[in-house]
Amino acid sequence: MNPDLCELLANNGFVRCYLTDAAGSPVDEISCEEQGDREDISVQLPGGEQVTLQKVMISKQAFVVVEVEDDDTLCVSEPIPFCFFENVILCAPAGTEVVCSVTEFDCQACVNCLDGAFESLDINFAICQSIQIVADVVVEQEIGFCSPRDVIVPDRCSFTMPNQCPVVFPGQMIDLNVNSKGTPENECSTSPVSPTPAQLQEVACLSVTRVYDWIVQQSDFKRTIPAGDVEFTCSPCDIHLFVPADILCDRFLSGKVICGDIDPVEGAEVTFRAEPAIVDFTPDPVFTDEFGNFEVEAIVSAVTEPTDVVITAETMVDGQMVSTSLPTIVQCLADPCIIELFSTEQIFCDGFVDGRVRCDGRVIEGAVVTLESSDPAVTFEPNPVLTGSLGNYFAGVTVADGTPSTPVTITASATVEGQMISASVEVLVECDSTCP
Repeated sequence: MNPDLCELLANNGFVRCYLTDAAGSPVDEISCEEQGDREDISVQLPGGEQVTLQKVMISKQAFVVVEVEDDDTLCVSEPIPFCFFENVILCAPAGTEVVCSVTEFDCQACVNCLDGAFESLDINFAICQSIQIVADVVVEQEIGFCSPRDVIVPDRCSFTMPNQCPVVFPGQMIDLNVNSKGTPENECSTSPVSPTPAQLQEVACLSVTRVYDWIVQQSDFKRTIPAGDVEFTCSPCDIHLFVPADILCDRFLSGKVICGDIDPVEGAEVTFRAEPAIVDFTPDPVFTDEFGNFEVEAIVSAVTEPTDVVITAETMVDGQMVSTSLPTIVQCLADPCIIELFSTEQIFCDGFVDGRVRCDGRVIEGAVVTLESSDPAVTFEPNPVLTGSLGNYFAGVTVADGTPSTPVTITASATVEGQMISASVEVLVECDSTCP
């Protein structure tokens, strides 16, 4: 069911139409080609001469999108295909080809309403086209050397014309005096008169494109589409995806699903893919929150060289598939197993530490991580702790009452794939008791 386009027009709305490709993206070009076989026909020229010309069928085809908009709502049609055929009379003998181009294109759309209901859509097309009949030919042309132009600084100049290939073109050296006031500027001879020694003529064979016939004409077409044969989507939905210019092993990507300019979509199921498929996404799919926002972690496989990747996010909203694709560069060097440990610089009585375990760029799930402190006043819960599906771990930190401000070293260690790995951080802890 189409939205109420007629109500938009009644609310000072307007209609526009533009040329697109099959996906609905605006384009500047339109297909203009010869179709079928040529047919010889007898035509009488204005002077009364009877000649045989050819009837050539030309097709023009592409897509258009129609938009209906008022101050609050924008409705966009699906790409509407069109294809028009027309016959033109040309001198198009066998061996020639048609070169057709659309030099100007315009479309005007009209939404037809009956008793306030959308009945049909009229689209009027105006196409200006240039049609040529051409063939590659070789022509013989008598050409000549240009005469010397006026000499600017000296009044007279004497030079010697060299022989042109003495073996096959015998001649004698000729001293030629040139009077700067007697030689027309830019003179170049191509006339059949006998050449002077300074204007030796030759015959050249040139490969050129010969135009047998050429017309430029405007053609007007109209298409009427019943309301049930065209779909409009109002305030089209979109995914705003934010991808960094480069991803080193892993990064969090964020985005938002909205309809129109401001309406967020809650609960939209967003899926992800990468081309080439060297990036994994967690979680996948992800669901948008009440503000239409989502976040996903992109994890890169072990890739030693920077690689161009296109990341695509897509979702279905009200039966409409929307997607966004953005490029990035990914890399993840094949390192040995490592453990990461993070903490705040200071912990007052209680806090937390977290980190991640991975090998060769792969996150390790189920690794047993043991936490230790250089001061027994600092304890951890749980300890040991297991890594999750993202290779990450988390543990609470408790500082014993009565502990003055003390620097301690916290260490996380694990054995993964036969390797003992560890990491340490320096933290200032304190938990002075206020009780007497």
